[in-house]
Amino acid sequence: MVLSSFFGKKPSGNDRDGDARGKGDGHADQRLETTSTLEFTHLGEGRALQVAAGKIHVSEGNSNDSAAVEEAAILFANASDDGARAVLEAAIDASGGHASEVLWQMLFDLYRLTGQRQPFEERGVAFAQQYEMSPPVWDQDQPVAKGPSKDAGPSVNLTGTLSGNAKTQFEQLVRIGAKSGKLRVDLGKLKGIDDTGAQLLAETLSSLKRQKVAVTLLGARHALGLVLPKLQVGEREGQDYWRLALDLLQQLGDEAAFEDMAVNFAVTFEESPPSYEPPPVIAAPEPDPASETSGLSLVPVEEESDRFVMDGEIGGAQPEALRKLAVFASQRTRIEIDAKRLRRLEFVSAGGLFNQIAQLQGQGKLTIIYEPNAMVAALMRVMGIDQVAQIETPKKR
Repeated sequence: MVLSSFFGKKPSGNDRDGDARGKGDGHADQRLETTSTLEFTHLGEGRALQVAAGKIHVSEGNSNDSAAVEEAAILFANASDDGARAVLEAAIDASGGHASEVLWQMLFDLYRLTGQRQPFEERGVAFAQQYEMSPPVWDQDQPVAKGPSKDAGPSVNLTGTLSGNAKTQFEQLVRIGAKSGKLRVDLGKLKGIDDTGAQLLAETLSSLKRQKVAVTLLGARHALGLVLPKLQVGEREGQDYWRLALDLLQQLGDEAAFEDMAVNFAVTFEESPPSYEPPPVIAAPEPDPASETSGLSLVPVEEESDRFVMDGEIGGAQPEALRKLAVFASQRTRIEIDAKRLRRLEFVSAGGLFNQIAQLQGQGKLTIIYEPNAMVAALMRVMGIDQVAQIETPKKR
């Protein structure tokens, strides 16, 4: 699956006001433009962080609040609960009593989701002082999010033909690696690499190396097979193909082939080639049994049996779950999604959900997502889901 949702063109405000309310005509020019070749995969704690194409609007507070909302939502989506808490608490403490209510709602919900009642109660006093109203009440029935698990680091899959069009995505890739300190990039599904794509990937790997990010390239031999035909000894062109080929040989641990190619590089371009360095070793991820069962589901709700239920923790691309949503929506012009039992939505699934709802919007259908918790709702806005669906947040408790 190619995740185009995060980096493709978002609908304009007019598109949202039309299609998102069921008034669109479904013409092709209303569909989202897709350019991404990146697929971020589920790997537990330290999962790749996805920087959004848009920003969250915070009705109260300042731009610092918006940045904190966005960062905390992304951290929580990637199972960095402590990081999300630190961001929210720091933003509220630094506000001098002027933090936005959105920040408070997210922090209270984060406390609930992670079972932290004591700080929930302690912060309630400060909330009451700021807003001169009763703080939220601890909900004993609130589903608790699963804690982060050990992880081999963020993982990114590249698919299709790699070209310079993915520049924005690769800038985010560098940010992902810089945050985690390690990164796994799977090249095994690439169908081709053009000259601008080779330059982009080579520059990205170089940037990650400068930031001391441990990078593992999976499918490096497959990618090398795509690059080698581009190399011509003695012809001073395609230097980025050469640099990428050297990177791939280094990742493969083939020092002899690397040195041979380095000599040819020096002869061809009359400059010193990169030095060989052993590839980093990143442990394989531990299996996460919960990821096999959590996700989008058609769970009957006694009072609201006509709603598609999202519950538990949604992780991974989950094409089967999205297929179920497509089936559910096929006979409806108004799609209602019950998200009140959804504890966590990881960004991979958020991207898949965006794509699915965007398709429904293009068909002139209205999607409404009911009562996601504040952390999930913030992520949905970061990922642009609110551009293609209406999000009805819970009533204040």
